[in-house]
Amino acid sequence: MAKPQQNLVFDIDLDELNAIKDMIGATEAQVLAAYNRALSRTTQTLRKLSNSLVKDELAPKTMKKLRSRLKFFRVKSPSKLKKLDEVKLWFGLDDVPISYLKGKQKRVGSKSKPRGAVFTPKGKIDAETFEQGFLASPHGRKSIFTRTTKKRYPIKEVQVSISDRFQIAVEDEIFDKLPEIFLKHFESDLKGRVKMGMNQKNWRQ
Repeated sequence: MAKPQQNLVFDIDLDELNAIKDMIGATEAQVLAAYNRALSRTTQTLRKLSNSLVKDELAPKTMKKLRSRLKFFRVKSPSKLKKLDEVKLWFGLDDVPISYLKGKQKRVGSKSKPRGAVFTPKGKIDAETFEQGFLASPHGRKSIFTRTTKKRYPIKEVQVSISDRFQIAVEDEIFDKLPEIFLKHFESDLKGRVKMGMNQKNWRQ
C-alpha cells in the first residue's frame, strides 16, 4: 500500500521580503507575482535535489522508474501579502517493487521447509522479511513474490515502503536549505519584473 503524501512547512521571513522589495523599488503586485514564481522555481529545484537524494538513500537500479513515483506539489499561493510567511510543500513517494532497488534477495529456510524470503537493500532503508514470500523469475528477473490466493497462481511481486526513509532524508538534507533557495529565486524574479516594468499596479487599499 502506498504511503500517504507528506508535507513540509517552512517559514518565510516577511521582513526580508519587504527589505528586498524596498531595495529594488518593487510594488506589492510585483512582490506577489515574484513570490508565486519563486514557489514554482523552488519546486523545480527540489526535484533536482531529490533525484540526487534518491540515488544516495534508496540505491535504485535505474532512476526512470522511481522518478515517476516521486511527486512534489505546492499548496496554492496565498492571495494576500500578509499571508506569505508560511509555505507548504507536499510530496509523495509510493511503495515500489523490490526489483526497482539494488540489494540482495534470499530465501529463508529451505525448499522443503520455506519460511519466507528477505530483502536486504543496498540503500539506507531497512531490510525486510516477507513470511509468505518466495523467490521466482516469472518475467526473466528474479524477485520476491507472494500468492494472491491459496492457489499456486496468480502471484504478485512484493513492494517495500520508501516514503519514511525519504522523508527523513529530505528533512536532514534539504529542509533547512528551502528558505535560502526560495529567497534567491524570489529576488532574481523580482529584479527581472521591476526591470521589465511588469506587474506595476499596487493593491487597492
